[in-house]
Amino acid sequence: MEKLQTKALVEGAIFAGVTALLGIIYYYSQYLGIIAMVWPVPVIIVGYRNGLKASILSAMSAGLIVSLLTQPLVGLGLLIGFGLPGILMGYMINRRVNPYITIILCGMVLSLTMVGEFLLSLKAMGIDIVKFFSGIEGTVKEQLEFVINMYRQFGIAEKELQQMSDIFNKTMDMFRLLLPSSLMISGLFFSFLDYKLTRLILKRIGHVIPDMEEFSKWRLQQPYSFIMLGLMVLAVAVPYLGIYFLTAAALNASAVLTLIFTIIGVSVLFHYSRIYGDKQGIPKALRITLVILIIITFMQLIAYVGIFDSMFNLRKLRSSDY
Repeated sequence: MEKLQTKALVEGAIFAGVTALLGIIYYYSQYLGIIAMVWPVPVIIVGYRNGLKASILSAMSAGLIVSLLTQPLVGLGLLIGFGLPGILMGYMINRRVNPYITIILCGMVLSLTMVGEFLLSLKAMGIDIVKFFSGIEGTVKEQLEFVINMYRQFGIAEKELQQMSDIFNKTMDMFRLLLPSSLMISGLFFSFLDYKLTRLILKRIGHVIPDMEEFSKWRLQQPYSFIMLGLMVLAVAVPYLGIYFLTAAALNASAVLTLIFTIIGVSVLFHYSRIYGDKQGIPKALRITLVILIIITFMQLIAYVGIFDSMFNLRKLRSSDY
């Protein structure tokens, strides 16, 4: 096996120290939990600049340092939860993989590894996983009972109070069903954040990696647009079959697809605001403000804009897909 170059080892050690410092701050500062989400960035940079072996060594070294200075499971949790996606992203960037594929694949991996990190964190704190989730649900129900009793003292009818309780129970059931899609969306968001932050840092030190297109040009390429539309139709139709596990899968798929089409819809709005804003001489700040107001006012309709753009190529951008 080839020995790593001295430069790679030195850089790996430096970035391992930075990564470990972030992990220690994350452990001792409960208000800075967001640090865990950028924990992979130094590992990604090492992987891009020096290859897969260096990023693996850097991530393992950082995890070991965190384990020695905090608790063993904390370092292991960070290594599994955020180190592995960082290693993968660094490798993919190094191989010049399409940034969209890199972000999506690493986001999917991150959504799974974050669960492992969370469970290990609970174990490190000596918290029983089942009791933890039961305690959260119990606390929420106690708060609901308190609110209902308060409304009861104000003379609210029991029928209305029962409706309020039923709505709460249905909402809790919906949250449980949509947990997988919530994790997937979180993983994709933090993968996007890590990629953009990595690109910014690399650019500052003289390395340029491929970037995504400007937001106003985001779209679904063929044949993915038709696949997504077909999946959306299935996700809407499946719940009518009344099969629980299929309904749960359809709801999660619908949540992810709705988010995708909503993002595309917002992209369409920014596209046309730029075109007509330039024609009419409208300042950029005012255009952005108007788009935000439209999004807030018609939030439930934005996904349909994305669907229509995917179906009919409203912006006439698809010719560049081929």
